[in-house]
Amino acid sequence: MSNINGVTIQKGKVGANRRNVKRAVSALIIGSVASADLALNTPQTVYNIEDLEQYGITPEFDSTNNLNVYRHFSEFFRMAGAGTELHFMLVDQAETFGTILADASETMAKRLLAFAKHDVRQLGVCLNPDETPTPVDGLPDDALTAIAAAQGLYAWADENHMPLQIFLEGHNLSGAANVVPDLRDIENVKATKVTYVIGQDWAYAETKTGIAQKFADVGTVLGVCSAARINQNIGDNEEFDLTDATRNAWMVPGLSNHKKNDEVYSQLQTFEDKGYVFGLEYAGLAGVRINNDHVCAPIEIDQEGNMNEHTIAYGRILDDARRQLRTVYLPKIKKTYPVGTDGKLPVGVRTSLELVGDAVFGDMQNAAEISNGKTTIDPDSDIMVEKELIVGFNLQPTGVIGYLNGTINLKQRI
Repeated sequence: MSNINGVTIQKGKVGANRRNVKRAVSALIIGSVASADLALNTPQTVYNIEDLEQYGITPEFDSTNNLNVYRHFSEFFRMAGAGTELHFMLVDQAETFGTILADASETMAKRLLAFAKHDVRQLGVCLNPDETPTPVDGLPDDALTAIAAAQGLYAWADENHMPLQIFLEGHNLSGAANVVPDLRDIENVKATKVTYVIGQDWAYAETKTGIAQKFADVGTVLGVCSAARINQNIGDNEEFDLTDATRNAWMVPGLSNHKKNDEVYSQLQTFEDKGYVFGLEYAGLAGVRINNDHVCAPIEIDQEGNMNEHTIAYGRILDDARRQLRTVYLPKIKKTYPVGTDGKLPVGVRTSLELVGDAVFGDMQNAAEISNGKTTIDPDSDIMVEKELIVGFNLQPTGVIGYLNGTINLKQRI
């Protein structure tokens, strides 16, 4: 029999979303006094600076209280762009990195990340201390424990399926580069998810007084990271110029000791070698760039060629792949599959399940986010009793030219 409709085309079901729309989602926790329109420890979400001002956080809020709160937000949106999703929380100035990040009461960092529904990919934490911290080896006395606490927060977040990168404000730098600790070699700490920022817009800091001058511009770095592709170095010289002459932004780079870069020029390479993040000017290139995408961990490669996440980009790409793979494999859980006479998955079924992961890697490769990726299912996976599918994923990231080392000669003929 025929159908008088002629042609019937129904809408198919849409499977797991493989389009990444949340990579720019960020969060900020800032030590502050309470705003007249916003209580402390109250998570909120904003998409532009106008949204923020509705909570009473304005340039006047900063100037009246001699704080750098509005500053971090305005820099974030300047670099990330209006419309970027930003979750935030103001906490008491008396809070330390340790209390904010460990968050035993789950009223600060953990609460904010849960409030954001697992979407946050990068978090900045700034203190605005009201007293000058005790210096140890040129850094505040809690700097190294703060880095460890931030890595601990990552571990908690990762266990709850919301991996992220964390940027700490390296405020009140007081030591020279040869004195401060090597963040790539902290004893008993390998904080692959933590970045320590000591750079500041010196001209802006000059408008502040006292301890407020010794801040680091985490909002700027967080905004760049939010805008960057997941495999992109936040110091990309071609794309991320921090300077904006029309806004008088980042005309003079400095460090959180409130010294201009040119005052400590001979120390900058050592700060770079030790894994600190700051603004940098290059001879022959106008503007200011972030020096590099450091994390507080050494570079490690094992005998099988496995690398650790020794840059922000490597950490972001690995976590993003894990998030995507979890999303596409979740619908496959608790489904029924045939088994062979040996009680194992047949080759055809294993291949189809491998293709699920390979499709994720294929999308990332087509987007030039990775160089390659491969999914391999263990043929001995026991889905009859243990009901466990054992899968191996290998991801080859893209590379970054850190510097160019060349030779040039005058030639009579070429």
